[in-house]
Amino acid sequence: MDKDWFEVTQHPNRIFQLSEPALGPLYGSHSWLVVGDKHALLIDTGVGIAPIAPVVRALTERPIICLLSHSHYDHIGGAYEFTDRRMHEAEADIMANPTPELTFWGGWLKADSLSRLPYPGYDFSTYEIKSASPTILVKDGDELDLGGRYLRILHTPGHSPGLLSVFEPENGTLFSTDALYNGEMFFKLRGSNVEDARESLKKLLALHPGTVHPGHFASMDAETFQRVGHHQLNSL
Repeated sequence: MDKDWFEVTQHPNRIFQLSEPALGPLYGSHSWLVVGDKHALLIDTGVGIAPIAPVVRALTERPIICLLSHSHYDHIGGAYEFTDRRMHEAEADIMANPTPELTFWGGWLKADSLSRLPYPGYDFSTYEIKSASPTILVKDGDELDLGGRYLRILHTPGHSPGLLSVFEPENGTLFSTDALYNGEMFFKLRGSNVEDARESLKKLLALHPGTVHPGHFASMDAETFQRVGHHQLNSL
């Protein structure tokens, strides 16, 4: 396996961004590792073409809480690699039987979506999302204690019914996943709801975060987030 399949970027406050640069920004996604004194939180697990757990374990020895923001393929590919898997109940059933249709990679992700292979001879026809039912169901307002840092789970449906974002109030950091990013967004998929998306955007904008780490494209500062968020809100 290509050890350089994942690109790791370190951000302030013990935050690591794990991306798959061989996939375009709308074929892959960012996973986010937040390290506390006792536990580490991994938000999403990539496409699953290459294992993500070894990369995570090279960054921290803390026990991993794996939070799956939603059930689309580019966020859940490596979920099966972790034993502590958490998710909103609205999409939990999909994880037991993650078909190409339910996880949205069927008809979207293809061999030519990859700019290079994870290793010589890789056969894309073998790609699949492995079953990985959540071990814990979470809801809006739940708090995660990583030891020395606390994060709040936010239910932000719209793009999908169980979509989760994560906010760290102490340093004003928001992990907006697919609720908002600075690029083409999708609110008309099966399971999407435009009215829910409006309410979720209002909810996130009202937090006035200082830094925003999304599921796709670049991180945003406070000004960019407000500009992008209000533009998206006005376009719905």
